[in-house]
Amino acid sequence: MALLRLVQRLHKQRKVIVTYSGSFDLIHRGHVRALQEAKAQGDVLVVLLNSDRSVRSYKGPNRPILNQRERAEILAAMKPVDYIVIFDDINPKRILRAIRPDVHCNGPDWGKNCVERDTVEAYGGKIHVLSWERGRSTTNIIKRVLDAHSQPKSTAIFIDRDGTINENNQGYTHRKEDLVFAPQAIKALKELSATNHKVIITTNQSGIGRGYYRTRDMEKLHDWMLGFLNKRGVRIDRIYHCPHAPTAGCVCRKPKAGMLMKAVRDFGISLNDSWLIGDDERDIMMGREVNVKTIKLGPRMSKTLKLEPHFYAKNLLEAVRRIRTSTV
Repeated sequence: MALLRLVQRLHKQRKVIVTYSGSFDLIHRGHVRALQEAKAQGDVLVVLLNSDRSVRSYKGPNRPILNQRERAEILAAMKPVDYIVIFDDINPKRILRAIRPDVHCNGPDWGKNCVERDTVEAYGGKIHVLSWERGRSTTNIIKRVLDAHSQPKSTAIFIDRDGTINENNQGYTHRKEDLVFAPQAIKALKELSATNHKVIITTNQSGIGRGYYRTRDMEKLHDWMLGFLNKRGVRIDRIYHCPHAPTAGCVCRKPKAGMLMKAVRDFGISLNDSWLIGDDERDIMMGREVNVKTIKLGPRMSKTLKLEPHFYAKNLLEAVRRIRTSTV
C-alpha cells in the first residue's frame, strides 16, 4: 500500500517514473552504468529487485550469492537509485501493472520484445533498451573467481640471513669461516623445505657498496652455504641481495620492498599469502609495507615506529612452527 501511495503521488506531480528490474547479485561496473542510463530516462528510478526466492527459482539453489537485504543495501547507496521494491515473482509484470512506470528499462540481452512489453505498453508506457557492455555479468565474474581460485597459489617464506639464519656477531659476514648458523636454524630450514612454500632469503649486503668485500666474495659464500644446506635436506629456492650502501637511494635495500617485488616477478608469488621472518625492524617494515605476514625474532619493535609484526618468536625454528600451525 505504501508503494501505491508513493507512485500515485509521483504521477500527480508529473514525475517521469523509470523502473529497472534485476537480481543485482554481485554488483559490477555494468550495473552501475545501466543504473545511470536508466535514471537518465526520467525523474525517479525505482529498482525492482528479485527476492532471494525469486533468484533461486530461475538461477538455481546456489544463488543468489548475496542475500536480498545485502543487495538492497548496496543498491540504496548508489546515487541513481531512488527507491527499491523487492518482489518474489520470476518476472516483474505484476508489480509493473501496479506501478505503471512511464519507462521500463531492459538490457540488450532481453531487448525491446521482452516479456514485460505487453504489460508496459498496455497502459501507454514504453520500453527502453539499455546499451551496456556485452559479456559483463555476475555469472562471468563468478567464473573468473572460480578460475582464479582453481589455480594453485605460489607462496613464499622470506627469510633474513644475518641474525636469523646465521649469527651476526661480527657483522658483514662474507667468508665461510665466519658464518656460524644460528641455533636450530638448519632444523627450521629443513622443516620449511618440506612445505609447498618457496624458501627465499632476502639480505642487505651493504658491505659490497661500502667496499668491504666484493660481490663475488658474497656469491662464493652463498654457493658454499647452499651446498652445505642441501646436503642436510634443506631447499633454498633463491637468494636476493641488495649490494648498495645506505646512501645509494636504491629500491631494494630494506625496509624498501624491491627484493620482495623481484621475487613476485620471478615466481608469481602472492604476497598476501606469504610470510617473512627476520630479526631486524627493517625486515618487519618491509613485510608490512606490502602486506606480507611477519614474524620478528628477538626484541620487540621500537614503540616510536608504531608498527608491530604479526608474531614474535625467539628463534627461526619457533617462527617456522608458528607458520605451519597458523590460521592467520
